[in-house]
Amino acid sequence: SICEKELDNQIEQLIAYLEHSRASIFLRLGYEFDNPSFGYSDHPELYILAFRKIVTDCRKGLSAEAQARVMFVWHSWGAPMASAKLNLHSFYPGDAYVDWIGVSIFQQVLPWSPPWGGQVSDVENVLKFAQEHDKPTMIAESTPFGGIELKQASKAAKEIMDATSDPWDRWYGQVIGIIDKYDVSMWCYINCDWESQPQWHNVGFGETRLASNKEVMTKWHEQIMSGKSNRTFLHLGALDNCGATIASSNLVTDSDEYWFTPDHFLSFILVPFIVASAAFFLPYYMLGGIRGRTKSTTRERRPLLAD
Repeated sequence: SICEKELDNQIEQLIAYLEHSRASIFLRLGYEFDNPSFGYSDHPELYILAFRKIVTDCRKGLSAEAQARVMFVWHSWGAPMASAKLNLHSFYPGDAYVDWIGVSIFQQVLPWSPPWGGQVSDVENVLKFAQEHDKPTMIAESTPFGGIELKQASKAAKEIMDATSDPWDRWYGQVIGIIDKYDVSMWCYINCDWESQPQWHNVGFGETRLASNKEVMTKWHEQIMSGKSNRTFLHLGALDNCGATIASSNLVTDSDEYWFTPDHFLSFILVPFIVASAAFFLPYYMLGGIRGRTKSTTRERRPLLAD
């Protein structure tokens, strides 16, 4: 296990990657630690020890320059835990080891979210915990579960949903409200057709590409890209160490200009998602070492499919 130094070689490989990367990296160690499907709930004390060891080893092995651009993220799934005896404190490694606190938002903001899927209050509990510990926050994973147009939603969802309901207000507006209320610093949106991917086919995520719905794409431009809302969304070009300087010619200055180009896709969807997630598969695999090899670490979200 990690705690017994059996995976030190993998940690050394991680340190080497972090040292030579040019990007600012937000490293989610054992993301969604409180998801009952992931197994950390069996021994949360071991999760804490593994998290602390990886952070300690990285800080010892990285140069001062690399340490300044590698942030360690503690990421909750923002939904009910495996046992009523567990709470966020059960998994918390401590302020000295956590730089940012993250939370997932999928179905929690929807009125038909099932008991296992959580409610807005579960998300807010994480964000309040972060405030109590004076930590910046991120929505580390998010997408409207069931799809923008709810084609993969459950029968219950379709019975509750008003046929004329606004897909923006139904999910995106709710998330932006949470961002404003808790001054969330980073929002990672997963922009993809989940159904086309074998791993996620028939799980229930659906089609969540912004461009798949004209109304949503228009409002995304108006409220996120244009800078005309009460909150400034900075995107890739505003991050100092994301790898390359963004030329001013690539910035949107005219709201009437055609705005959905490959450059914009790269800037506000693809690269931020890669930076925030691609480096995290190794530590997730590594943290799986705290459990027996006979148990699976595969994400198991229950489907909310139409009958």
